[in-house]
Order: sequence, then C-alpha cells, then structure tokens
Amino acid sequence: MAKKVAEQPTVESIMKECAKEVKKGLGRIRLGREARQFWVDTYTVTIGQQLEAGSDWTRDRVRVLPVSKKLGKVAAALTSGKVVPKWAAEAASVAVKADPKCPSVGEGGYCDFPPG
Repeated sequence: MAKKVAEQPTVESIMKECAKEVKKGLGRIRLGREARQFWVDTYTVTIGQQLEAGSDWTRDRVRVLPVSKKLGKVAAALTSGKVVPKWAAEAASVAVKADPKCPSVGEGGYCDFPPG
C-alpha cells in the first residue's frame, strides 16, 4: 500500500491556524474590521513569501502559533474597549516581531512585514 503524501499547506490554511491562536490570545476582545484587514493584508504576504522560499510549515508551526497567540494577547492588552482598533493591531505586530521567539528572517520570517 502506498504511503499517503501529506498535502502541502496553503497560505489560507496557515492563516486559519494562526487566526485560531490570535482569537485565543484576544480572549473576550473582538477584532475590529480594520485591524483584521491589516493583519490579513500583512500576514498573507509574509506567509506566502515563506512558502515560496521553501519554508516547512510543519516544522515552523511550533514556533509560529505561540507567536500568533501572543499577537492576540498584546493587541487585547493595548485595547481599552471591547474591539481591537487598527492602531493596536499594528502596535501588537511591531511588539511581537521584536520578541526573540518570533521566527525571524532565516528562521522563518513569518513576522516580517512586506516592503511598502
């Protein structure tokens, strides 16, 4: 019997996994529309770049998902209301990127912001 080859993850499937962790980090705080769009626009590009560069999601997942949860926690901590505004999402992204546990260029680059 032939061994089943694991299906390669897509940007969308990785985004879904990361979004689940972000939600856990947010707790009862909701993500605002502009904040969500900022994260989708930013991380869709960086995840795509990582996959194109040959990154191994099955290996990188163990480092990236905890950073995703931390992203939600930081955004929630910066939020004074019940909905994360865009500025808090941006600030959380900057803060999490500076975390030594964030996979950086050469280690994954999932936290890097696209140029522009």
